[in-house]
Amino acid sequence: MNYIYRGRMFWKILIGFWIVFVIISQLIWLGFSLSGNRHEPPEIVAIRRIVNLQMASAVSVLKRGGLTSLDDMMADWEPNDRQFFKIIQHQKPAQGETLPEGFNPPFEGHIPDVIVRWVKSADGKEYELRYDVKGMREDSRMELPRHFLNIPEPMFIFAGSVGLLFSLLLAWNLTRPMRQLREGFSRVADGDLSVRLYPMMRKRHDELSNVAQAFDAMVERLDTLVRAREELLHDISHELRSPLARLQLATGLARQTPASVNVSLDRIDEEARRLDKMIGELLTLSRAEHESIPDEQYFDLTGLLHAVVTDVRYEAQIPKVIIDFHVDENADYTVRGNAELIRRGVENVLRNALRFSMSGQHIQVRLRAENQWLAIRVRDQGPGVDDEKLSSIFDPFVRVNSPLMGKGYGLGLAIVRKVVLAHHGEVKAVNRPEGDWN
Repeated sequence: MNYIYRGRMFWKILIGFWIVFVIISQLIWLGFSLSGNRHEPPEIVAIRRIVNLQMASAVSVLKRGGLTSLDDMMADWEPNDRQFFKIIQHQKPAQGETLPEGFNPPFEGHIPDVIVRWVKSADGKEYELRYDVKGMREDSRMELPRHFLNIPEPMFIFAGSVGLLFSLLLAWNLTRPMRQLREGFSRVADGDLSVRLYPMMRKRHDELSNVAQAFDAMVERLDTLVRAREELLHDISHELRSPLARLQLATGLARQTPASVNVSLDRIDEEARRLDKMIGELLTLSRAEHESIPDEQYFDLTGLLHAVVTDVRYEAQIPKVIIDFHVDENADYTVRGNAELIRRGVENVLRNALRFSMSGQHIQVRLRAENQWLAIRVRDQGPGVDDEKLSSIFDPFVRVNSPLMGKGYGLGLAIVRKVVLAHHGEVKAVNRPEGDWN
């Protein structure tokens, strides 16, 4: 499987390299062709110079001194040069072969295999001078380069080698991290959330290392969610045991002692209400965990807080706790979100403060704008929370010592945090210094 994946990437890169190379070469050739700047290869220039020089010398000597002078001149030539030069004496030029004296065959684009010159010497005889250009080219290995799609063969071979090496290196450089990513996803799919890829790919310093970093962040988030779910299920199962055990005890007592049926039924009703409350809070917590809050709308946060404070003040009459609400009535506190969830969150905070307050104490609720944020501050005069527990009171099923602890399941503040986070805010709890009401 790895070989197939690597091979596909390699051939895609190689074919893409060749397509781009051919297109660029054809465009360059077309540009030179249209501009009229045609440059001869060095081989053609060298052949042109050698042939022109020797032919011009031979013609000049033959015209002035005759065949004897030409033989004397050719005696000084290299043997390799003489073997391609032939002199043929004719009585008169053959019909159709007479060329104008001084004729110089054009060498542009194509070199003829044989160069022929007709010369009339000083003694009046006609001579045919032949230069075997093809033989000289083959002997000196000056073959004209072959072309493929207007690309010289050496360049074509060089580009093929470079393209092969380039494709191989690039394919390896891309497929190696991709295989690591695929193996990482496979391990995550199998349930292994301990896999991390960024430490292995951090030296790349490119987009793939950024992908590995995002992958690690995703896996860490998944690991956190899975652990939170497991802990939540464990806590739920633990919390359900107590009311279910009391229900079973009440039904057992009702069967054994008919006289205590009414008491047992009252106990069953009480435990059923507690179970219903717990399930309702769990459903609210589950709804608040979704980042996309349903039923979003614009509403007045001031009016919502007035309604919540009014309801809690009604409950605070029995413990005789005073609730103060401070807000700038002229300010506009219109926000967008789920009004019901925010109401539940604020209500849970106020009821939690009420639970820890004693008779005659105050609970202060303040709404104001702070650095382009809307801040809701709730302060009470309760005993506070141990500093080491402040960071965990917003976790599900975490409770602190309270005389009314039995009436809650530790889900209220967990709902508050989920609601605030879902509305892109933050929540925290601190112990208020004694006497500080600022």
